[in-house]
Amino acid sequence: MNTFHDTLQTNHTHAIVIGGGIAGLLATRVLSDFFTRVTVIERDPQIDMPAPCRGTPQSHQFHLLLTKGREIIDGYFPGIVEAMVAGAILQDMAETGVWHYFGSYKKARGGFHA
Repeated sequence: MNTFHDTLQTNHTHAIVIGGGIAGLLATRVLSDFFTRVTVIERDPQIDMPAPCRGTPQSHQFHLLLTKGREIIDGYFPGIVEAMVAGAILQDMAETGVWHYFGSYKKARGGFHA
């Protein structure tokens, strides 16, 4: 019985990823370890500055990246975290964050960085 890893190494050379958002780009990076060619299909045009994406209705909403996610992304793309922080706000969510929970505001507990 072939494992997933064996099948990738012996039978396939080209992977196709649909979507060039953060998940698609991370999938592309991981697949590049197993395929000689990876193609990303993205319907929105590539832009060189921060702007909402037409095909992503939630792009105008507040987004954050938790510490573990930041560590994983930096492991796959060394140096990218510094580039992302250049266009964002790095903060300790426990120090500055409050959450609305069932009609009241709650203070976050320590050690939660985003």
